[in-house]
This record gives sequence, structure tokens and C-alpha cells, in this order.
Amino acid sequence: MNIMQLREAITELLSSSPNLIGTYTLPNGSTLPAVYVVGQQSVPKEWKVKGLEVTMRQFPELTPSSPLGGTVKVSQLWEVILVQYTTNENNLAVAMDRMVRRFPDSTPRYFPGDDIAYERCRFVIPDLILRHLYQI
Repeated sequence: MNIMQLREAITELLSSSPNLIGTYTLPNGSTLPAVYVVGQQSVPKEWKVKGLEVTMRQFPELTPSSPLGGTVKVSQLWEVILVQYTTNENNLAVAMDRMVRRFPDSTPRYFPGDDIAYERCRFVIPDLILRHLYQI
């Protein structure tokens, strides 16, 4: 799986009826779905978010295992974070339910909201790939 496939799968999952994904409002007043791939930059500070925001890292964490027969198993660990910015909605709970049913081998970690931070859930989604050993 690559980042485009992951983004597409999560966007489709969370935007099916009812749509759980919030919106970004840009400085010019236009709006976008609140789904962002974090690369060298995070979500721009001038973007306002309403509802449920979905962010994911552009690159996975790679965890190799012992080589066997010229190949190595590499576990790609994709990080996805859901943040609920509208406090009177239960979209995060519904989104968490959809995520664990779509990615049953994921590891979710829920963080309740308080006076400092918004309610959020961090998912680590593993994806196993086989690679040939790199020969020097």
C-alpha cells in the first residue's frame, strides 16, 4: 500500500453515508474536506478546521524482520490521526468504529478531550511487504 491508496481508502470509508469528515476553510473562503497528508509541513495554520480532521504521515515507519532465502519481510506502519474539533458531535466514535472494522489489524489509541486538547484517536495501520535483500 502507498500513501495515495491509504488516503483514498480512508476518505472513501469516512465519507460514506453519513459523511463524517469535517472541512477546512481556507483564507479565501473556499472549503476542502479535512483530510491532509503530513509531509514536510503540517496543516497550514491559516486553515480553519471544523468537525472531524483526518491526518496521515506521508511515509510509513519501516520495521524489518530477519531475512530468509534472499527476502526480508518489512512491516510498513502507517500513522493516521483523527481529531474531533466540534465537541458536540460523536463523529469520532463512529469513525473509530469504521476504522477498526476496515483495518482490523490496526492499533488504535484513544485520547479524550480536555481543556488543553481536542478528542482524538491515533491509529497505526500495519502493511506487510516482502522485499529482496539489497546486494552490495
